[in-house]
Amino acid sequence: MEVLFICRANVGRSQMAPAFFNRLSKKHKAVGAGTHVGNHEGEPLHPFVVQCMSEVDYDLSKNTRKQLTPEMVKNSDKIIVMTEKENLPNFVDMSKVVFWEIDDAKDKSLEFHRQIRDQIKSLVEKLVKEIE
Repeated sequence: MEVLFICRANVGRSQMAPAFFNRLSKKHKAVGAGTHVGNHEGEPLHPFVVQCMSEVDYDLSKNTRKQLTPEMVKNSDKIIVMTEKENLPNFVDMSKVVFWEIDDAKDKSLEFHRQIRDQIKSLVEKLVKEIE
């Protein structure tokens, strides 16, 4: 099974979630992308994301931002959306979608990023238990 994690800019939430998932899952894999990456594709992640993940032994320092594509949607079995429904392009197969309510950490503090990280980790742990 391939899980696709989506957020708006692929700078935080949809970077953290696949990192947790791919370490926890023995059978499945995950990728992440953003709905509105635009001309920021390939750019590094926000420093707070890299820092708060390194605090829990995940190195995202070389990760870069990726724009959501129809191919990613097609190749996924489950899609976890961490942004508002209206941000989704019309090519997203809604039959595969599950929404997670996780606030966007844009322009927020390092402490807020840590809270989001912990919330995502908890949800990913539950997801892995469900599908393993």
